[in-house]
Amino acid sequence: MTKSQYAKLFLFILFLIAQLNNSFSGYCETPSQSLLLADSLYSQKKYTQALEVYEKIYMKQRKASPAMLLKMAFVKEGLGKYDEALFFLNLHYLLSFDKKTLKKMESLAEQHKLQGYNYDDAAFFLNIYQKYQIQIDIAILSSAGLMFSLLVFQRRRSGKMPALGTMGFILLLCALFMLNNLAREQKKAIISPDVAYLMDGPSPGANVVAVVTQGHRVNVVGHKDIWSEIEWDGKSTYVKTFSLKPVTLR
Repeated sequence: MTKSQYAKLFLFILFLIAQLNNSFSGYCETPSQSLLLADSLYSQKKYTQALEVYEKIYMKQRKASPAMLLKMAFVKEGLGKYDEALFFLNLHYLLSFDKKTLKKMESLAEQHKLQGYNYDDAAFFLNIYQKYQIQIDIAILSSAGLMFSLLVFQRRRSGKMPALGTMGFILLLCALFMLNNLAREQKKAIISPDVAYLMDGPSPGANVVAVVTQGHRVNVVGHKDIWSEIEWDGKSTYVKTFSLKPVTLR
């Protein structure tokens, strides 16, 4: 073997070692192992260190388990970052629909005089529907289809449609229509900067409607250029989009 061949072989081995080292490093830092590390730090009450690892996992995956979200919210609240604590509590609720999380959000919001965190049973039902919309719609359509078949069978057998069955069929269709048109998911976001200016139009020259602090949760109606249209005190206002932190699992 010539010197040049030895040199090429040596370079190839170095390249192979480097690749194996990168692969091994990547393997050692898999999300599952990072999560185990963060959970271990959290159990040792090393909350800030655990939070750093949790945040790296969240930023990398853009998703988290309900338990991880609760822990992040707990640490954020302890650090006085109540707006971020509310953000993670919101995400936890979207995954778990736990009413205890709603009460915690309401308590934290009340403590810091924040708007947008009031819930009632109707809102709870709508959230459940939004999460399982496809399954619920299929169930309603299947029930309506079965009822229609029975009505047709009765019509052929007796020559008339049962009034009760017809009413039930109509009610199922009305329920499906109302759910799909009135229960549309409202996009929510949290005011993130220390101070945000709400305007009466999508322009820096518009009138200031209100000056709000971080942590308030608002319904997002739409977007126009760098502005987002939101609801505030029952009115339509505009705020710079970068001032909002969308509450979404996606």
